[in-house]
Amino acid sequence: MKFRICCAAAALSLVYFETSDGGALKKTFSKEGQIEDAKIEKDKAPADGVDGKGDSGRTSQTAQTSSSASSSATKPAAQVEKKKIVGDPIVLKINGKKEYRRSQILADMKLIPPQMVQGIAPDKLFEMLVTQKLNTYLMIEQAKKAGLDRTKDFMERVERFKEELLGRTFLIRELAPKAENEAALKARYTKYLVEFKKGRECKVFHIMVSSEKAAKEALESLAKGADFSKLAAEKSEAPSKSKGGEEGYIPLDMLPAEIKDKISALKDGEYTKDFLKTENGFHIFKITDSRDTTPQKFEEAKDMLKQVIMHEEMMKLLERLEKQAKVERFNEDGSPFTPAKETPETPSSTTATQPTAAAS
Repeated sequence: MKFRICCAAAALSLVYFETSDGGALKKTFSKEGQIEDAKIEKDKAPADGVDGKGDSGRTSQTAQTSSSASSSATKPAAQVEKKKIVGDPIVLKINGKKEYRRSQILADMKLIPPQMVQGIAPDKLFEMLVTQKLNTYLMIEQAKKAGLDRTKDFMERVERFKEELLGRTFLIRELAPKAENEAALKARYTKYLVEFKKGRECKVFHIMVSSEKAAKEALESLAKGADFSKLAAEKSEAPSKSKGGEEGYIPLDMLPAEIKDKISALKDGEYTKDFLKTENGFHIFKITDSRDTTPQKFEEAKDMLKQVIMHEEMMKLLERLEKQAKVERFNEDGSPFTPAKETPETPSSTTATQPTAAAS
């Protein structure tokens, strides 16, 4: 249980660190460097985008295989020779003065977690990031014309950001080497194996719609024999729509209680006969391939272990620094500080004992 809480907090820590200036952590928690320059070069780019590894790889394997089959079926017999990229060419110029080079876009690509770009071809991702640079520049120029960069509120925010950035830079310098230490990783992996608890996981398919009417219509179609994946691809509004509603293998303990209750009652191949309403919409679920969860192999678990070590070391560091300082804390009303009561742990507030694809 403690390990699961640590994993959840570690995931938040990772997001915190990955946004640091200049991508100082782009190699620290990357999957083989995340998206290497070699993978971006057009003459070496894979046909079907970037794929993650490890247990979550099982999640995307079906979709990737399908994508590969479709891609290879439409490829021309003779591949067009792509131009070799020489040096660091300009890829964007605005108003004849502002320039962005290829290396700047590649640096941005390395900051993106691999799971966020699965299925996106490298050249398409490159194009998207160039467009993002353009949009950001145009908005900044308009903000300057409006004088927003000279307002008191903006200047105060800049100062707060500088302080936060300085703190992040310190943490990165102090903790990143420890998270990369092979001996520390193996020791943490041994602890992970001891703490690992078997559970049940299954492949989850998901249809999400925004209205009760649409949910009822989807259930009626399923009752008449409609294929769940085809219906999800046509009607669902969830990100998994492009994969026929497939969310991947998800440990049941990782799901919110209301979803877990519905899915736990299903047998392989069955779907929920009524919809679940949440603040995000109306949901219908189907499961297949139920199985016991198993510990990840060391190489598969490395990225998770790095996150956990980073978080644990950060907690130790902050505790040590707090003891060295004279700290006086007070309640919101100014009275002597009393810690808030902790709320009971629920499945929705924790992460499973091993990272897998989560339902959207």
